[in-house]
Amino acid sequence: MRIKIIDLPTYETDPKIIADHLKEVLRTIRENKQARDLIGEDERSSEFKVDDFDEFAETLSSGIDLTMFDTRRIAVRASKLAKARVRAAGASHLKREEYDRLKPGLHGMYATMPRGEDWADEVAAALHEEMPWMARATEYAWHELRLAAKRGDPIKIRPVILNGPPGIGKSVWARALAEALHLPMAEIDASKGGAGMALVGLERGWGTAQAGRPIDLMLAKTVANPMIIVDEICKATSKTSTRGPTYSFADALLSLLEPATAQAWDCPYFRVTFDMSHLSWVLTANTVDLVSEPVRSRCAVIEIPDVTEAQLLDFATRRAAKLGLSDEAQDAVLDAIVRAPAATGRRLSLRDVVRMLTRAEMLEGRPRLH
Repeated sequence: MRIKIIDLPTYETDPKIIADHLKEVLRTIRENKQARDLIGEDERSSEFKVDDFDEFAETLSSGIDLTMFDTRRIAVRASKLAKARVRAAGASHLKREEYDRLKPGLHGMYATMPRGEDWADEVAAALHEEMPWMARATEYAWHELRLAAKRGDPIKIRPVILNGPPGIGKSVWARALAEALHLPMAEIDASKGGAGMALVGLERGWGTAQAGRPIDLMLAKTVANPMIIVDEICKATSKTSTRGPTYSFADALLSLLEPATAQAWDCPYFRVTFDMSHLSWVLTANTVDLVSEPVRSRCAVIEIPDVTEAQLLDFATRRAAKLGLSDEAQDAVLDAIVRAPAATGRRLSLRDVVRMLTRAEMLEGRPRLH
């Protein structure tokens, strides 16, 4: 399914393509004129039909070649027509390279669709098997997928905040969900300065002007419904520019979470309206009470319990098998999980376990010295 995302007409505005089209039109006119001149206007010419003229014209080659004067005149006319079309499309403020970035999406963007209610059941079951402590989040996504499949709508996870202790795999779960759904995704850390600009972009005229990450992702993949993962929404900050204005991450996010504004969202960088209402949003927090009330009111809040040692061991075993780790490497990781509380005074988090598995995979792939 294709969805119109960018509110711009789809006129051809490339002067070269327009010029090539005008050249072909001129050649065709000359071919047909030459054919009619050769056939004549006597009584026998009435026996010829239009198709006969066209077929005869295709066999002619002399007298239809374009001169340098023709080429120059067409180039000038094509350039004027291209500029007029850009103005008519309301994109005269865009540079050529900026318009070219938008062009692939002007005829609509593909929307990733659910494959049926049974498929939604399978996705949810696989997620629950790998990360059972995320059961409430998985159930929420499961209902969203089944509803989309039942209605025949594109995949969309309505905004949700996963609230729970740090390091339990909230972001890992969100990435696994996006991968299972074959959705392009972008991650934004709300705790970092300038995160609001990374989210919605920065208008031109600034030295660091750029489009926001969601827009960049949609244009790069030509997909209407990617997933955006916002980490540490409880630590969202504001940033004041050297010119005075303050940019709040929460305020920037609201314009994308609110359905009414998301459907006709004005991009500060391109200054063009986009339909951002098909995005899936997964936000993570350690303390949901620190999240601004307007953001909380637009999201479902799901409490995620801490992960147990038994669940960490099970996760590590499954992930090690997927990575193809040897029994020795897997045993080393599992042993570290068990011994960690006594050695470090704290239980390992899922983040620690993922880091150890990645390290083990890298060491096993390293060539051995002889």
